[in-house]
Formats: sequence, C-alpha cells, structure tokens
Amino acid sequence: MIVTVLGSGANGGVPQWDCCCPNCTRARLDPGLARTRSSVAVSLDGGRHVLLDATPDLKFQLERVGLVPRQGEAVNGRESRIDSVLVTHGHGDHTVGIAEFSTGKSFEIPVYGPADLIEFLFGDSREGSYFGDLGRLARNYVVPHSLEEGEELELLGGLRVVGFEVDHTDRLPDGSCFPSKTYGYELEADGMRFIYTPDIETISDELTVRLEGADLYILDATFYWDDELDRISGLPKTSYELGHVPVEDSIDILSDIGVGRVVYTHLNHTNLLLDPDQPMAARLRDAGFEVAYDGMVIEL
Repeated sequence: MIVTVLGSGANGGVPQWDCCCPNCTRARLDPGLARTRSSVAVSLDGGRHVLLDATPDLKFQLERVGLVPRQGEAVNGRESRIDSVLVTHGHGDHTVGIAEFSTGKSFEIPVYGPADLIEFLFGDSREGSYFGDLGRLARNYVVPHSLEEGEELELLGGLRVVGFEVDHTDRLPDGSCFPSKTYGYELEADGMRFIYTPDIETISDELTVRLEGADLYILDATFYWDDELDRISGLPKTSYELGHVPVEDSIDILSDIGVGRVVYTHLNHTNLLLDPDQPMAARLRDAGFEVAYDGMVIEL
C-alpha cells in the first residue's frame, strides 16, 4: 500500500490568504513550508489511486505529485488516475475539490461517504443540489454512493475499506449532525492496515481498539493546545469546541497504543508544530511520532 499525502493543512492551508503570523510569513518566504488542505491518495501499484477527501487545492495537488495522465495509458489524451473518492465529512476543505471532476471526460468516478453527507452534497432522486448540478457533476462525471458504517468496500482489486463514525461536526438537538456525520476510514491490503481521521474530536475507546496493531495512523493535528486560538490569536474558541482533539492530549493517549507509525496532519496555521525548532515538535519526535508534509510518501 502506497500512501501519498497530497495536503497536510487545515482549512485555509498555510499560509492563510489574509494572515502574516510567524508561521504564515515563514511559509511565504520558504514555499517548502507551505501546506495545502489535507487529503491523501492510496494506491496498491502506483497507477490508480483512491482519494481520501477532495480539497479546494486538488488540481494543484495532483499535478505536484504527478498523478496526471500517462502518455501510454491515456485514451484520446485523457486518463483518470483517481479510481474513487472517500469523503470524511461535509466541511468545504474536504469536499469542494470534487468539482474538479466536472471537466473534461466523464469517468463516472464513484464518490463514497455517510448517507447524510452524500445527500448534503448531491441531493437525492427527488431534488438535486447546487453541488451535484455544478457542471452536471453528479449527472455525468461522478457517481455518489451512500456508505453505511461498517460496510466493506473492495477497491483497486485488493484494497479493503471500511468507514466508521467519529465525533467532529456539530451535533444538533435532534441527534443529527451538521453538515453531516464524520467518518474515519480503515484501509487494509496485504495484511497492512492504515487508519485515517483528519478531523476528530475525541479518541474513543472504540477507536483505540481499532487502532491496536494498525501499521499507520494519520490523524488530526489542527491545534496543539486546547486554548491555542486564544493564546495565539486572542479568539475565545477551544480546540474541543471546534471538534478537534488537541495534539497535547492525543500524544498521551496514543503513546499507550500499539500503532506502527503515527503521523499528524490537518495543521492550522497557528500550530507551533509547523516550526520544527519548537519544543512541541521535539516532544512529538520524542514520542516517536511525525508531522505530515505535502508530498510525503509512506509505503506499507
């Protein structure tokens, strides 16, 4: 299994368009420190890929890592290296890139996600939606599929995929989530297991059981501290209130779980893990954990 990190930033990426904080300033001076919105691509042979989330930066991410048509494989100049898409939840930094598939040739790319997310994005048989109708997206270019929790898919001729619900999006009084439920995904091939939760509020007991023995876990690093926004930007919103477990807490939890490799992604521009010289980054390294970067490739 080949896991390619297409993007490793939170909503807004790094630098954010309207910010000149230290992290954003460094990223403007050194493009190698920049981060696009978080997404990964998974392949078994380096040819076709399963995409986990589709960000507003998708076109540029695919070009950057070379997931472009190959001269010997393209038919009439067209080839999709994307086999299918797994979407975690309805926030824009994880979904807007699906619109990229509304251009060129119709590859009828399957798009999977929780049922309420699929309806939120694409509407239903009675009524379409702006997103589904954009460029005739869900009429001609992608095929939306509702994925039940625990339902097993087989993709790429040998990649087993299961979606499972995690806490992240706002819970409404009627018990539903807005804009949708959030799924993490477990992917397995040739005895190797990879679990992906780029946005997650809590690492539950159920998740720790799932994580035991996994070969790779890529997870939410939006904020290092629960009160990071107040410390850095003077905003009185906490990490937990926004649906993100702070790294400071998840390090302690994950240190006691047998995971082969732990990689943090979805970093907000305020996160001091973006500066490898900060003591927070040293603590992460001491725990044996890593910070993702755009273009990172992990082979399992």
